[in-house]
Amino acid sequence: MKRLTFGLVFLALISGSTAASTFNPIPIDLKSAAVSSEIPYDEEFDYTKLGRISNLPLEATSASSRKGIVDQVIVNKRNHQMFLMFKNKVVKKFWIALSDRPIGKKQFEGDRKTPEGTYTLDYIKNNSNYYKAFHISYPNANDIANARAHGARPGGMIMVHGQPASGGKFQETVQRTDWTNGCIALLNPDLDQFISMVDVGTPITINP
Repeated sequence: MKRLTFGLVFLALISGSTAASTFNPIPIDLKSAAVSSEIPYDEEFDYTKLGRISNLPLEATSASSRKGIVDQVIVNKRNHQMFLMFKNKVVKKFWIALSDRPIGKKQFEGDRKTPEGTYTLDYIKNNSNYYKAFHISYPNANDIANARAHGARPGGMIMVHGQPASGGKFQETVQRTDWTNGCIALLNPDLDQFISMVDVGTPITINP
């Protein structure tokens, strides 16, 4: 009975009422900036480590290796949904998990919230404590300025990642809801598919 209930809830979540027709295309200038702009460097927090993060090699990309099948990713936090888009049409939909504080945009380091706005998926970690991970380019200059105005750091290392290695209670194929520290979590098989479809440099828009 519990498995049946979980399955019904899962199907209800992934088949939510949000339709592709409700999405507005990202303006060309914003999309261009998202793909081409560099990550702002904050001297108080080293967000970029030029080619290596935690001594792990990053995914190498080139023009010839680009897949070109997804041109933007849209996340709707309220519905726990992620849409992979191409030319404003949905090509794939995933059910996501967030933190236990899913409402509201990230303001500062340690608030356990997921950012809102348009960022860039800028590098891949093929070895992570959460299976694999695709980094989101939070914070931008506005995020840094807003956090400093409140006397805080903006935080960083926001990822689309997989599941933690199971210790028995949870498995990598069972998605819990609202358990991360502010990142966006997918099932491991879904994350493999996400990475196989999405190019480094793709913009991601995270809605409330």
